[in-house]
Amino acid sequence: MATHPTSAPAIQVASAPVSWGIMESVETPADYPYTRVLDEIAQAGFAGTELGPYGYLPAEPKRLRQELQQRKLVLCSAFVAIALGDAGALAEGLAQVRRTAQLISAAGAKQLVLSDEITEARSAVAGRRDEANRLSWTDAEWKTAIGAVRAVIEACRGFGLRVAFHHHVGTHVETPEEIARLLTSVPATDFGLCLDTGHYYYGGGDPAELLRQFPGSVQWLHLKDVDAARLAEARERQLDFHAGVRHGVFAPLGQGAVDFAGVLALLQQQGYRGWAVVEQDVLPGGAGMQAPAVNATAARAYLRQFGI
Repeated sequence: MATHPTSAPAIQVASAPVSWGIMESVETPADYPYTRVLDEIAQAGFAGTELGPYGYLPAEPKRLRQELQQRKLVLCSAFVAIALGDAGALAEGLAQVRRTAQLISAAGAKQLVLSDEITEARSAVAGRRDEANRLSWTDAEWKTAIGAVRAVIEACRGFGLRVAFHHHVGTHVETPEEIARLLTSVPATDFGLCLDTGHYYYGGGDPAELLRQFPGSVQWLHLKDVDAARLAEARERQLDFHAGVRHGVFAPLGQGAVDFAGVLALLQQQGYRGWAVVEQDVLPGGAGMQAPAVNATAARAYLRQFGI
């Protein structure tokens, strides 16, 4: 992809704490305090980071900005998962959104990444497309979820934030069919998709095909790779999402089955300008946790061949 010497590059590259095993609802690895993770993100050559689980990075805006500025990093976004299909959970979910939105907007971010929450039933069929589709939301639950998405968009607008929706393995928006329903249910003028190349592949789809089906729909980008052999094993063994992560379904960038050349070429053709957040979902004790700093540095080097 071409860069422009007199302006910011079309795509800026960030990392995220998840590549160090820092994940929602999982105990933080003792070896990876936020200071070490931010140091290693900067040393690997990234320009920014996502927030990670609320409270992992400092939750006081001034201190957060100082920690980032010391390392010449930008806070580009935050990931928030709430139970979108449950009307009774909306108030709590919106409170979580507003708390996060207030922090990241004060720290300079312009984007919030929204996801449905992982459920036990959906996690149990992670990556098994037909079984997952049989557990999709009912029409009534879809109506509730779309209403919740609209409420999040409105809440974030008050903080000057755009909302991109992250399809996520183990949730009710995982498969290509579910993602297509979402994208045809909410006007593109209101929000966009956070395309996660690894989660889309894990959920049974081809990221390049999604881009061809819904050109211009991507507002945010997570670059993630998949080990096809380990994914096949996870499906055969019927591993849930977290067990699949520990099994090493997500590979170091460029070492798996995702066609990044094709994906990035299509994004360039469609005029994508924004951040690409490099992630490798890993968990303590699982494959991939041995060398997150090494993998991050290699991932940043890998992307330079595409001009980003």
